[in-house]
Amino acid sequence: MLQRRALWGLRVHQRLFLLGLFNRQVNSPSLDTQDSHAESSNRPSVPQDASRFSKFSVTNEIPRLKDWELERMRVVPTSSAFYGGNPVHDDNMYKLNAMIKKYKDLPTRVIDIHEANLVKFITLAEYIKLANSGARVKVGHHKALVGALNRLRSIQPELMPTEVSDMLKQFSSTSGDTSKELQKKVKTLDLFGRANTVGKRKTSLAAVSMVKGDGQVMVNGRSFIEYFPRDTDRLKIAFPFKVVSQEGEYNIFVKTSGGGVSGQAEATMYGIAKALVIFNPLLKSRLRSAGLMTRDPRIVERKKPGKVKARKSPTWVKR
Repeated sequence: MLQRRALWGLRVHQRLFLLGLFNRQVNSPSLDTQDSHAESSNRPSVPQDASRFSKFSVTNEIPRLKDWELERMRVVPTSSAFYGGNPVHDDNMYKLNAMIKKYKDLPTRVIDIHEANLVKFITLAEYIKLANSGARVKVGHHKALVGALNRLRSIQPELMPTEVSDMLKQFSSTSGDTSKELQKKVKTLDLFGRANTVGKRKTSLAAVSMVKGDGQVMVNGRSFIEYFPRDTDRLKIAFPFKVVSQEGEYNIFVKTSGGGVSGQAEATMYGIAKALVIFNPLLKSRLRSAGLMTRDPRIVERKKPGKVKARKSPTWVKR
């Protein structure tokens, strides 16, 4: 408090001193009277009060500054929390909370354990060095910072704004190798407005290319009904559209190989679900609830030696 009063008094003293100086220069005698006085005394002309204000002598007339002009000359802190205990931490929390409030309506996700261990934010020691506040940064301050960063990180990657990702990079402490591993390519539509995805099931592989249309489906250059004669296989392919209530709004071109007809139908189903997410990322949670965002990992179990099939033993005969 005493330091603030001292600074305020010093500023007032400087203003009064400058005003007095300008008034003296404006009201100083003209050059003609000084020259005549110098000629009569055979000495060089010396401005009035030059011995006292020799350092501030100005040849041209300076207009008198107004109070609002002097107010603009004073030094103003760049941070609004400059007079607080932790100005850097307060500014960081203000930015993070404002960003959370701005994007609170965006869909969130549960952070994977692998991602949480791979991407870690700065430690308390690093944050103390960054804040440059010494012992004023406590453990609670660091926990509040990490909590706000985790809230921003839970936003869906497909819908995460650029300023949020930049803010997360600013406080992340990942090495070069892990940062490359984390850079997941967010798929978008190509130049022709198509969503290109790949679906897998057992040994079947389906490359799906989907575009806005009237509901036509072509599989390996043949009609959808001709390639999948069974109704169960057709219902599998139509299932993702029923989940999101968008039947007959897309044209689908599929190139599938490997496995049987049933496996190819399910591989196409997973590829269509991925393509729908590219068109609208908000559908991801609904498709995940229907089990379409995670492929079925089951495969045919191999045959073991001494067995007829994977687990069937040969018929036992007593003799």
